[in-house]
Amino acid sequence: MPMTIRRVRTGLLAAASAGSILLPGAAMSNSEYGKFLAGQHAEALQDTENAATFLLHVLEENPDDQKLLRRTFVLALTSGQMETALSLAQRIDETGGRMSTADLLLGVEQIRLGKFEAARDRFDAMPRNGLATYAAPLALAWSQVGLTAIDKALEALAPLDQESGFGAMRDLHTALINEVAGRAEAAEKAYRGIADPLDAAPIRVVRGVAAMFERNGRTDEARTIYEGYLRRDPQSLVIRAELVRLNSGGPATPLVGNPADGVAESLFNIASALPRDRAGNIAVVYARLALYLRPDFELARLLIGELMDEEKQPKSANAIYASIDPSSPYSWSARLRIANNLADMDAFDQAVSILEKMSEERVERTDALIRLGGILRVKERYSEAVAAYDRAAARFTEADSGDWFFYYNRGIALERSDLWSRAEPDFLKALELEPEQPYVMNYLGYSWAEKGMNIDRASKLIEKAVDLRRNDGFIVDSLGWVLFRLGDYEEAVKQLERAIRLRPSDPVINDHLGDAYWRVGRKLEARFQWQRALDLDPEESEIKKIKNKLTHGLEAKKAGSSGG
Repeated sequence: MPMTIRRVRTGLLAAASAGSILLPGAAMSNSEYGKFLAGQHAEALQDTENAATFLLHVLEENPDDQKLLRRTFVLALTSGQMETALSLAQRIDETGGRMSTADLLLGVEQIRLGKFEAARDRFDAMPRNGLATYAAPLALAWSQVGLTAIDKALEALAPLDQESGFGAMRDLHTALINEVAGRAEAAEKAYRGIADPLDAAPIRVVRGVAAMFERNGRTDEARTIYEGYLRRDPQSLVIRAELVRLNSGGPATPLVGNPADGVAESLFNIASALPRDRAGNIAVVYARLALYLRPDFELARLLIGELMDEEKQPKSANAIYASIDPSSPYSWSARLRIANNLADMDAFDQAVSILEKMSEERVERTDALIRLGGILRVKERYSEAVAAYDRAAARFTEADSGDWFFYYNRGIALERSDLWSRAEPDFLKALELEPEQPYVMNYLGYSWAEKGMNIDRASKLIEKAVDLRRNDGFIVDSLGWVLFRLGDYEEAVKQLERAIRLRPSDPVINDHLGDAYWRVGRKLEARFQWQRALDLDPEESEIKKIKNKLTHGLEAKKAGSSGG
């Protein structure tokens, strides 16, 4: 590659991350340099499809640049350009480069074509580093299944021991391999190694073992497993659909029916297990490979959409969600996410329309209405949010610990709608369901302090919240504000100064610190904080109050009173 391009890489990426690159049209379309910059910019913005397209053009002019080849391969694979990725993987292989992800794709292609011996040799020779330490044994095992070498397949799973953290995955694939081989007893034993009773297992295990029982004439046991799982998770559309199918006499589909399904399941399992905040791109790669092997793998499709959401790519995520088969039980979850993304993209009316329609489709469910309430609340349409939450509450049967979030969010909408007589019971209900929830403690305690109610109880609640979230500037601010209300101005200043260090650009915290400074006689600093609060775009209702304080300061305290 020309030295000019090599020199700009590091500085360009930093600039691209800041979104500061504006390229002339001619440079974008005609020059190698411009295409490289455009590819860098697209990659920095997580637009992997365009990044791959631009870098492919650069690669045509620099075919011997191995780093560029590998980078373009990963971008093509991440964006789902499978034919391009496969061609690049073959080039990596032909030039003697060893790259586990390229090896994995080439082996996956052999599995897809039914060439199990070639796949076995490819997976056996793969470098065992990074995630390939776990992906290679799983893929090797399923290639051995394709060769009907079942015992060798089970032996290949040995590296996935308990110490690796992949013991449950090994047990799952031991069960699936035995099931495909017709060894139902051994399969059941492996399933029970994951969880016993079986209805307490993860959902993929429940689906797998119950379907196996059905196909082996153990229908009542399968029904018991489905029903037991639904007692734990009544909202599971996937398991409910399986139970409805069983009760109507429909056939049970195995979780894995052949080696290609097995490799796809392996790759999906690994992608699902990765931490979203640290492994987004590689998780997308593994999910893409799973979907390539099994195009009807709707759960993998849903995972790709979720990972795109994590990368702040709502438009791309929605395109994936929309491709999920409407008859799939995963379509419901996809539509909820589509609505959420549309609201974030300012297609608010469209989002509301989707959620209203969903709420009418399934009148027994609450999630569409709760999601509707959430997006209305975020848009500060609080009274409409309350109405949506109330409609959801009318469908509740019995609240459990997981419902604390509903009461907390409805409480916020009610409080912001000046309906404190209804908001307070919701916050108390949320605390009853989740007693150690610091955000509920904070909101309730702060609200009490603002209203001059239950100040001592508010102080205790917020002190406990601070103990649980010491580095949350909003919660530390609440403690400072309660101390201010109690008249302990010196301590209030200490806490509010700490809150400012944690959240320097919040207008409310700056305003509170200004009040505290005024009360301890630091009037110049108080006016500085009030001015800063005004510059930080406070709520409309606070602007007049802050301007009045800038002009006149705080009113003198009345004898025997506390606070501002």
